[in-house]
Amino acid sequence: DNITIVKEFNSKEDIEVFDSELMQVILNILKNSQDNFEEKKTPNPSIIIYVSDTKISICDNGGGVPEEIIHKVFIPYFSTKNEKNGTGLGLYMSKIIVEEHHHGKLLVKNKRDGACFILELNKTLTPESE
Repeated sequence: DNITIVKEFNSKEDIEVFDSELMQVILNILKNSQDNFEEKKTPNPSIIIYVSDTKISICDNGGGVPEEIIHKVFIPYFSTKNEKNGTGLGLYMSKIIVEEHHHGKLLVKNKRDGACFILELNKTLTPESE
C-alpha cells in the first residue's frame, strides 16, 4: 500500500516476552494504521516504530484518533469500522496481552499528525508487585 515504515531501535535491554503474542499486538496496530490510511486516503502514509529500552512506540501520520472516542478504543466491541470489517476486539485483546500477559501498559495518544500506540513492557514476565 506504499506505506513508508521507519524503524529505530535504540535498546540494549533483554526483555522476556511471549513472542507470538507480542507480534499479534504489533500486527494489529499496524493493520489499524493501514485501514485508517485507506479510509482517509492519507497522502504519503508512514509509520515509525521506535524501540527504546522497555518501550515500543508505533506512530503513524493518519490524522489521529478523534478526541471524543480516544478513551474508548480499548473497550471490547467498540469499533470505528463498519460491521463486516471490525469486531472491536483487536485493541481490547492487544491491551489484555500487554497488560495481563506481559505486566506492562498499552497506551494511545495523538501527536501532531497522527496516533501513537505505546507499549511499556517489564524486563521479565513476573508482575512488579511480586
